[in-house]
Amino acid sequence: MCFPKTNIILVFSALNGAFVLPSQLKLVQDLLESYDRKAKPTWDNNRPINVTFSMDLYQILELNEPQQYILLNAWIIERWHDEFLYWNPDDYNNITEIRLPHDSIWLPDTTLYNSLVMKDDDTRRLLNAKLTTNATRRAALIELLYPTIYKFSCLLNLQFFPFDIQVCTMTFSSWTYDNKGIDYLSFSDTIGTSNYLENEGWYILKTTVKRKEVKYSCCPNKYTLLKLTLYLRRKPLFYLVNLIIPTSIITLIAIVGFFTTSSASGMREEKVSLGITTLLSMSILMLMVSDQMPTTSTFIPLIGWFILGMIVVISIGTLASSVVIAVQKRGRLGERLTERAVRFAKVFSYISLTDVPPHLKKGTKENMEAPPATDAYRKSGRISSKLSSVNRGMVFADAKMSWVSALKKAKTQPQNFNGVTMVSDKSTDMLMSASTISDDLSSQAAMAPVSAIGGKIAVVPTGLPPIPPPPPAAVMQLTPCEDDTSQAESDNPDSSRPPTARPGRASKTNMVSHLNMFTGNVKQSRHLAQQEYEWLATVVERCCFIIFVFAFLLITCGINVIGFLHWLAVEEAIFERDD
Repeated sequence: MCFPKTNIILVFSALNGAFVLPSQLKLVQDLLESYDRKAKPTWDNNRPINVTFSMDLYQILELNEPQQYILLNAWIIERWHDEFLYWNPDDYNNITEIRLPHDSIWLPDTTLYNSLVMKDDDTRRLLNAKLTTNATRRAALIELLYPTIYKFSCLLNLQFFPFDIQVCTMTFSSWTYDNKGIDYLSFSDTIGTSNYLENEGWYILKTTVKRKEVKYSCCPNKYTLLKLTLYLRRKPLFYLVNLIIPTSIITLIAIVGFFTTSSASGMREEKVSLGITTLLSMSILMLMVSDQMPTTSTFIPLIGWFILGMIVVISIGTLASSVVIAVQKRGRLGERLTERAVRFAKVFSYISLTDVPPHLKKGTKENMEAPPATDAYRKSGRISSKLSSVNRGMVFADAKMSWVSALKKAKTQPQNFNGVTMVSDKSTDMLMSASTISDDLSSQAAMAPVSAIGGKIAVVPTGLPPIPPPPPAAVMQLTPCEDDTSQAESDNPDSSRPPTARPGRASKTNMVSHLNMFTGNVKQSRHLAQQEYEWLATVVERCCFIIFVFAFLLITCGINVIGFLHWLAVEEAIFERDD
């Protein structure tokens, strides 16, 4: 059977012949005998109770950017004087200090105004209160110490994220008493940080505690507010390592890949796919940043501008690489650069440290041997087609003349058929003459389109219809007969016609040589055109590389510089405001 401790004491006291209570027990009984915790502990009801408030910060548990709140652990101490709990230490064996449960005495209804938790038991854990008698004021000093976990709203300014400085304020006051009932005072001008556990993401710049009286429209009297402010600076190392540096490396690699002067396939088509892949990786990084940002349309954070700038650089770089591909492929057409384009390209080649092709440098051997860029290829298609028709007409004319020579030879020489010599009859001379005249006319008709006058090519129009050319086999077989005809005429002593030179032969040879030279110049011009456009593409690439690297460095360094300047400006403003 279990007996209360008080009963045991009474039993022992009775046995000793005297009924005496312990001093502490007698003090507690005397204090709480007529005490009512529902009444404000002042003899003068018009006089307010002064509550001194202090907080010692222990740990910042969370600072949530999307929902904009702070979760922290702190130790709170509230002090006030209770006039109903005063005792004289001489009456109680000089006891000056006792502890009572918190639910047995009057407590101020101190409330965190911007708290996100409505239930008081989830916010703080109240234990015992410490009572110390004060003979001067004839009241007992109450000290209530309790741990808390506060979750309160804080409007975060993430415009300079991750180089931001946040200012978060907690507002404490009574919810039911105005300053005529409870007047709050601050124990210190700062929040205690002697037991603070350093947060990995935030550094405390400064803390302040200020008292302020506010008049609300609902109430006739003012309320006394205590504003406890935390000045926090973010540690940006995590975001530098996981967002800014990877984004910078990806962008720099993409720029180098866009504007390198060589590739495995000789062309640059794979650079477009490189740009698309880089944009996809940037979008993933952008999603990582957006998950940590609040849904707002009032501003774009600094890191958002950074990633957006990198996306713009990569997008424009992809378009620029497409332009370079188009310039390089234009060289396949064979049309060389104009003089104005060459002058502009030379200026930018000096800036980008690109070597000029040797045939574009004045005074070099390649420049002297290169064909002119004006009419070398632009009119070569029309001229080469005309020269091809001219050459074809000359070949067909030679073939016809060889055919006529063979007929004349058959006319003047006897023919052998199976050992029998056939001599031409005079009766067939008229037919042969007619055939000869017809052949001569055909030969003249064939030679009419081409004539050589002074070493130049001229087309002589005739009224005769064109003669269909002989088959290629006949041309190949009859062409050597020209030498035989000349040999037969030289061997025939009866021939009274003196040997005459053929005026079209020299002109034909000259034309063939010019045609071969022109064809070689056209091929060389096409090769030089490819070199020039390859050189122009290289100049464009290097200039774009310089521009995009400069833009990359400007954006990347600008983030750090702007963030650092923001740190300096805000820190100076914070400390100057306190001064």
